[in-house]
Amino acid sequence: MVVDVEQVVPGASSLGCLLIHGLTGTPAEMAPVAERLAGRHPLWVSRIAGHATAVEDLAVTSWRDWYRSAEAGADALAAATPRIVAIGLSMGALLALRLAAERPETVAAVVLLSPAMEIRRVAPWLRRPLRLFGEVDARLATVRRLLGPLGFPKAGSDIADAEVRRMHPGYRRVPLRALLNLLHLQHGAAALAPAVRQPALVVHALQDHTCPVAGARALHAALGSREKTLVLLAESFHVVTVDCERERVLAEIERFLAGLETRGAQSSTELS
Repeated sequence: MVVDVEQVVPGASSLGCLLIHGLTGTPAEMAPVAERLAGRHPLWVSRIAGHATAVEDLAVTSWRDWYRSAEAGADALAAATPRIVAIGLSMGALLALRLAAERPETVAAVVLLSPAMEIRRVAPWLRRPLRLFGEVDARLATVRRLLGPLGFPKAGSDIADAEVRRMHPGYRRVPLRALLNLLHLQHGAAALAPAVRQPALVVHALQDHTCPVAGARALHAALGSREKTLVLLAESFHVVTVDCERERVLAEIERFLAGLETRGAQSSTELS
């Protein structure tokens, strides 16, 4: 089944699901989730600004552009259904977290898959400019106009399943500006986590080579949610939605959504 991107896909439930892919990725990362939930939940599969085209497009975007893409999906779903679950992978998890903090009236819960709260092998000097983020971002824009997009090569997608890794789409370079914007988004997510009080499911792989599991554990602990679950995967790498334990990931998401629907139905009964 092919699920449409950037349009509301109808579903029987009153609980909609917003699916948000990761940095340098594509909506294909969220396709298994979309296909499993299609028909049951209204869906919006986001294509984040600067992605699924050319890496030069990513180099001219910022975290604000990425967030606006997620907001567009949230707005579209909110017009179709009263409650939304924001389901994000990696950088998408940080966008989902921000949506939950800023839109508690419509975002009923969050599913944070491989949240990019920490990045492996990021040089310490890249973290220092965050206090002067706006100035650094402006200087990178000037450099980009003169020299083109600066960035770092990727060896490939962080996926344990060799066949899936070989076929997985996405950029093979990470623009420097995109990396700095991701670090800025991390900082904001850490500050916002205690304000997120909605039910939360956090899923992370112990062998993730991109984002250490310590970041997911710290995020889970920092969330203000009374109902929160941390699921750790033993065999997968970073892109858990398509990796070797994807069936377990999908089952955990289904279980989480079923619990939300049950509690929502009970609340409606109590209010009637």
